[in-house]
Parts: sequence; C-alpha cells; structure tokens
Amino acid sequence: MAAFGPSHPKPSSRTFGTVDISTGAGGTSDVINLTGLTLSSIQMSTDWTEATIGFQGNVDGSTNYYDFYDTTNTLLTYKTTANHVMVFDPAVFSGVQVLRLVSETTAGVAVAQGVARTLKLGLSEYVMAD
Repeated sequence: MAAFGPSHPKPSSRTFGTVDISTGAGGTSDVINLTGLTLSSIQMSTDWTEATIGFQGNVDGSTNYYDFYDTTNTLLTYKTTANHVMVFDPAVFSGVQVLRLVSETTAGVAVAQGVARTLKLGLSEYVMAD
C-alpha cells in the first residue's frame, strides 16, 4: 500500500517556546502571545509537582484572563506528570490570542509548584484541511 502526502502541502510554520510556571499560590505561567499560532503540545518539566494543566486567556489580547471550558461547560484541564509530552488537537486553542498555563486540580484549585518549572510549548499555525 502506497503512502500519500497531503493534497495541498504547505510550508511548516511550527515553532516552540518556553514558559515558566511560578511557585506562586496562583500556579500561573507567564503570558504567551499566540497571535497567528495555536498551542499543539507541551513538554513537561522533569521535576513537575503533581497537578493538572489548566488554561486561562482571552481572544482579544486584553489583560483579563478567563478559565477555559470545553463545550460541555467542564473546566478544561489535562492530567500530566513529569517527563511527558502532551499533544493537543490545535483546533482546541484556535482563536485564542493570549494564554497562560495553570498548575491546578481538576476542580480548578491552584497547585503551587515547589520551584519554578520550565515547560516547552509546541506552537503551530492552525490550518483547516482542504
């Protein structure tokens, strides 16, 4: 069976960045400006203090941050541990302009990290299939 590539290949716009989640009681990261890109993966710190990853942000670039919920009105969190790469459907974050990650429980209660943790973010251009 032959393998086929995309019918309309486009140059890759993938890139990555890093962000620190602080030891503060709020468990939030620095702000990430996603303009033109979307979050597609997170590489966790090797020393991650057990917690889920949640998200706050907005679509207009303002300084107001809102918790992210899915279409069933459930707080959007992902269970993770140290030394993992989490992969997302980029459509989940399309349209988000600024984002910050939150170390928290599945109920949205902040979990402070023992020391600042550096996470690597996979960022890509969100392009819908033809």
